[in-house]
Amino acid sequence: MDNHKEKLKRLHAVPDKEWVDVVDKLTTFVHFKLKGRTIFGAHSEKFLCVEPVEYYVDGAISKLFGLEWEWQYEKYTLLEQLQRIVGSMISTNVESYKKKKEKELPTEDEVINVIIEKNNTDNQDDDEIYELFKYALEECSKDDDDLQLYVMALDECNSFDEMSGELGWGKKKLYSLQQKLTRRVIKYLETNKELVR
Repeated sequence: MDNHKEKLKRLHAVPDKEWVDVVDKLTTFVHFKLKGRTIFGAHSEKFLCVEPVEYYVDGAISKLFGLEWEWQYEKYTLLEQLQRIVGSMISTNVESYKKKKEKELPTEDEVINVIIEKNNTDNQDDDEIYELFKYALEECSKDDDDLQLYVMALDECNSFDEMSGELGWGKKKLYSLQQKLTRRVIKYLETNKELVR
């Protein structure tokens, strides 16, 4: 029996119950890896043309069954092998996105989502998109005291309710500041396209 047939035989021998568990854990892993990074850029639905978590989970399994990747079963569990494939896919997409000639600017909704979710990302300091928006937020708020406080509150608070309590402002004012900041960030990114790498 040749090597490819042996690999496929091993994959098909994995019980359904184990597959369900592996796919569930892989999906959780992908959510964790992509948290806060799917709004805009290399892992966005706009770039991938499909829902990002689905793209990576289905893609990793397809690559394993398509023998693009070999399950090194002596070295890795099935889950570990799929996680390695996802890691490679993520790196490949980041490189593809960086090489793309025409970078897409974020839409207003994407900017709002980044502003809202910027506290909820993991490894923020390593994330280029987070850094870009952090810089843009600082630049777009430096001439307005209320916006500066709003941006600082974004770093400290996890919700509008918490921000409202900390700043003593109503949600209407917070929403108004969010809209003002969003418009400024979009204009800033449009005039500084070289920042969107």
